[in-house]
Amino acid sequence: MAYYERSGNAAPVQTPSSYQPEYQPQIEMGKNTTKRVSAVSLILGVFIAFAMLTAVIFSNAQQLQISNQISEKEKEYADLQSENVRMNSELAGRTSNKNIQEYAENVLGMHTIDASQIEYVQIQTDDVVEIPEEEQNLFVKIKIWFDNFVEYLRG
Repeated sequence: MAYYERSGNAAPVQTPSSYQPEYQPQIEMGKNTTKRVSAVSLILGVFIAFAMLTAVIFSNAQQLQISNQISEKEKEYADLQSENVRMNSELAGRTSNKNIQEYAENVLGMHTIDASQIEYVQIQTDDVVEIPEEEQNLFVKIKIWFDNFVEYLRG
């Protein structure tokens, strides 16, 4: 490289071509190491992406499975509720007075009573109930006397 000096109107002067820069950087890059690092990181990135995709698919599959189980249980619950209503109405029908009367007549052999079958029974006893007095001790008698006295004073 040539350098020129300018001074006034004079022609440029060429300096010697033996000028060398003070520092000459030497760049040495191994071609195999950069390609190897990027290939490893690419494979690792693909593996991580595949693992994440697998995890998302697995979680969606589990969510769908649980959702299906919930739907089945809700359907089973609705069926059981309708069965409960049916059985309650059947029970109410079986316990009606008419059905009980038919069961008593047909199965148990019972019959309704006639007015001629009614008999009245009279018991000859007094309508008064007598309670014998209990023997009371001295303190109870004093208390009763005091209560009666206070009642008398109050009017």
